[in-house]
Amino acid sequence: MKKAVTFITSLGIVFAFYSFNRSTSVQDPWKAPAWADTLRNPFQARWGANAMSPQKVIEAQEMYNTYCATCHGKTGNGDGSLGAGLPIKPADFHSKIVKDQKDGALFWKLGEGRGAMPSYKQTLSEEKRWQLIAYVRQLGILDNAAPGRLKVETSDLSSYKIKQGVSSGYFPVSSKIRNVIKSESEVFMVDTVVAGLKLPWSMVFLPDQSMLIAERSGNLLHVKNGKVQAKPISGNVPKELRDMKLHPRFNENGLIYISYYISPVKPEGGYTALMSARLVGDKLIDEKLLYKAGPFNQGAFFYGSKIALDGKGHIYFTVGITGERKNSQGLSNHAGKTMRLNEDGSIPADNPFVKTAGALPEIYSYGHRMHQGLFFDPASATLMATEFGELGGDELNVIKKGANYGWPQVTFSREYTGVPITSDSLRNDIEPPVHHWTFAPSDLTRVSGKLYPSWEGDIFIGGLLRKSVLRVKLNNGAFNHDEIMLENIGRVRDVKLGPDKLLYFMTEDSGVIIRLIPVQKNILVKK
Repeated sequence: MKKAVTFITSLGIVFAFYSFNRSTSVQDPWKAPAWADTLRNPFQARWGANAMSPQKVIEAQEMYNTYCATCHGKTGNGDGSLGAGLPIKPADFHSKIVKDQKDGALFWKLGEGRGAMPSYKQTLSEEKRWQLIAYVRQLGILDNAAPGRLKVETSDLSSYKIKQGVSSGYFPVSSKIRNVIKSESEVFMVDTVVAGLKLPWSMVFLPDQSMLIAERSGNLLHVKNGKVQAKPISGNVPKELRDMKLHPRFNENGLIYISYYISPVKPEGGYTALMSARLVGDKLIDEKLLYKAGPFNQGAFFYGSKIALDGKGHIYFTVGITGERKNSQGLSNHAGKTMRLNEDGSIPADNPFVKTAGALPEIYSYGHRMHQGLFFDPASATLMATEFGELGGDELNVIKKGANYGWPQVTFSREYTGVPITSDSLRNDIEPPVHHWTFAPSDLTRVSGKLYPSWEGDIFIGGLLRKSVLRVKLNNGAFNHDEIMLENIGRVRDVKLGPDKLLYFMTEDSGVIIRLIPVQKNILVKK
């Protein structure tokens, strides 16, 4: 029996929905008026001589990723990260029911909106809406499989071997081949090295080829000889652990920097904090609170923070947004800022706002919503960050001294209802993102070394909501290409390129650490 249901996407285009629930009820498509079928799209709807120019395709893809991908998926299969949780599956643009609709009907729906879905008449010009429809049509005629989606190699695993030159003192490299995966340009084995973790947040590799793992609960775990030790690190280890980084001269001083959250105590509130301590054996000593940002009212689960060191005596420390959005633009409060300190917690004399009246002198950059990843790339002397949007508009940024990153005045992000937060996505006085997605990013790193030659210089970003990893290729600092990898592996919280030059990923929900072991085809020589 057919059942009419009002359905609204929280972000994206509601064209038509045709879904079977468990009782096999079918939703009628949202119908446009008959006259809409007479409208003609000025863009050719298929690849060919009259198709959109490459530049128009790029523009349309940007619009699609901003307005549609969250619900309808990157390739239009109706499998977007937010769409998966909706009561009725979002439209699959490859389906017959969407393909049977006229371009004019889709154009009308995009312009009119329905229920809480906003009308895009004011947001997108007629030309832009037609351009977006043409792009959706092109998605509909492509292969359903997402381009670049990882594929499990189904041929005989005995035809592979571990790539020459792969070794690690942290976790033994098994010669047994399993879980071989093909990406766009590399073939590798997914190797689980740690399991059974409980809400882990970060990991660091120690020079003695052991590892520390911080769990939110306050457990600081020590991994030796590839095994998690029964007793956590002792000492005054705080609760609500977040990030960890080693001092550049850790071999000499044993210093480690740790961020954590101090839960709210009425009436004062809570704090995002940064401490230093020395690691001696399996104990922290000489603990010192270097900095705390706040007070904040929310509980600990809301707050994350990341640490980066530039090797020149500076610590960078992120503080997410809290309270009113406008706090991110105010220089007299901590919310939505990157802080810069000296290694002893003092304020660098050359910080950008040291001489600005009313400004916190520790602020290095501002206008952030919630930057969940921070990485200093020594090769390019660049500080990079990933940042959460609200709905869409997640960003990869290069953090620059004194720069404003726009939140909430300038953003590609939208309200959770789908309504634009602002009409400005770019502005001359705002530092633009390297790129933006709908991904819910966590930490990031950059590949170097010879083990993954096709990935040399690429950025790897952990995905929380998407439970995957994003590989990003840059060209002279500008976005060039990306690839989603390791889908459904879990909420990837931390990403590291180990001293062994292997990529490691930590998941907070499934509580594992995996690494990617490069493999190659066996070459059999007949005698």
